[in-house]
Amino acid sequence: MSSMSFLSEQERLVLALRELYQGHGCVRFPMRRFEEYALYLENKSFLTSERVLSFTDGNGKLMALKPDVTLSIVKHASRGREGVEKLYYIESVYRASPTDHEFKEIEQIGVEYLGNVDRYATCEVLWLALESLRLCLREYVLDISHMGMIDGLMDDCRLDDETRRDVFRLISQKNVHELRNLLAAKHVAQDAAERFTSLLTLSGTTEEMLEKAAQLAVGEKSRKAVQELSQLYGDLKALGLQNRIRLDFSIASDLEYYNGIVFRGYVAGAPRAVLSGGRYDRLMAKMGKDADGFGFALYLDELNSLFMLPRREEVDVIARYSPEDDMAKVLAGVKDLRDFGLRVLAACGEAPDVFAYRHYQFNGERFVEVE
Repeated sequence: MSSMSFLSEQERLVLALRELYQGHGCVRFPMRRFEEYALYLENKSFLTSERVLSFTDGNGKLMALKPDVTLSIVKHASRGREGVEKLYYIESVYRASPTDHEFKEIEQIGVEYLGNVDRYATCEVLWLALESLRLCLREYVLDISHMGMIDGLMDDCRLDDETRRDVFRLISQKNVHELRNLLAAKHVAQDAAERFTSLLTLSGTTEEMLEKAAQLAVGEKSRKAVQELSQLYGDLKALGLQNRIRLDFSIASDLEYYNGIVFRGYVAGAPRAVLSGGRYDRLMAKMGKDADGFGFALYLDELNSLFMLPRREEVDVIARYSPEDDMAKVLAGVKDLRDFGLRVLAACGEAPDVFAYRHYQFNGERFVEVE
């Protein structure tokens, strides 16, 4: 039996993801353990938390443990718009927990495409995200949105920067009531305000939601967003993935960094999104890179609770023995089974509540298989 049989579910997932990403031309990015603290200070709004673990190195330079991987990759990226550089990583980041505020090490694996991220590259990243969720071996769905849709509606209302941030916050919370109150306080025309609330309450199939979104779109940004979403949906539908995709216009990320497609992935049993990603051309430009950026991260820590749940495929063999048996012979019998590469659970009398493909009973001299 292959040594793969003895890997944990998370270890198997990571190996499968590495094979998936490498199979699409992705090269592992050689990540640095530390970065200069200034990188995160200058881009603190990009981070999920402004708290960063920092220290002074031997040369007196203020350094930090990575709270984010994408910033490091973009910082060290060199490629322009000629072609696309496909990277993947398996790294730990260090972030303060929103509940107990203690720093935690969070392992994540992800993909970043840098360069000329065209329609094909965009579709491939989304397909890799869907495949990553599928490899978790649970029911899954990918929620997709487009920053241009909300951005275009806000342009139409001529909202100031502070109000735009408040609108994004309320949209991400799906707080329709407070959103209406805010827009009314800013004297936004009722028909324009209703576009926002109607967008958040869209329902139906993806095709129906795209049609309704097209009716709500005003201005070039919003119309272009709906067109791109429609094209992307058609491309993924051609792969038979239409039932794994949902539109959710409440997905909102910082407009200072993100543009275009944004998305989140969910698997059954996990209370929060286990995958998130999007297009960050504005981050690339902000850091002086003349290139597009598009990628995602799968948060392995969000899957840990699922991996710890009991699985049916616990062992290959349950080997039963009785207290009267010669324990030396029992041990030798277990060793013989193990020598065949089998996962063996030796049990006295009744077997514990686990699943095994085969059952053996000790007959006084050796283990024999029973029906």
